[in-house]
Amino acid sequence: MKVAYPRRVKGQTRGQPPADTVFFKLVDIEENVWMGAVVDRTLLIYFDKSMADSNMELKAGLVALLDLATECLDCERAVICIDKQLMNLPMLIRNFYWVGFVLVKSPSIVNGGSLSDAWVAMDMDL
Repeated sequence: MKVAYPRRVKGQTRGQPPADTVFFKLVDIEENVWMGAVVDRTLLIYFDKSMADSNMELKAGLVALLDLATECLDCERAVICIDKQLMNLPMLIRNFYWVGFVLVKSPSIVNGGSLSDAWVAMDMDL
């Protein structure tokens, strides 16, 4: 998986994640693999080609991930980063709207840093 880190922010070395970033790989009960990071009380979920091609059932895994973020990781918001090149991008956006995410233009993810142009971002307060 190619990860596009948030653009450089103050005090960050170019091309490196912020120092307080925790990366995760979560396998849910449906055996779907969710990948992302927790940065400054924000849950980042990367939704790329490997996830979109797997015919995965999103609801149970996403709800579990959001519960984990609020109950165990003390996250205040969640940002889903969807690869712009996915064929089913419009359907994914509709599905994430259903859960409560909204499209955002170049979200401030970490200390004023923004997301790479390769991703569409959807944001939700937790």
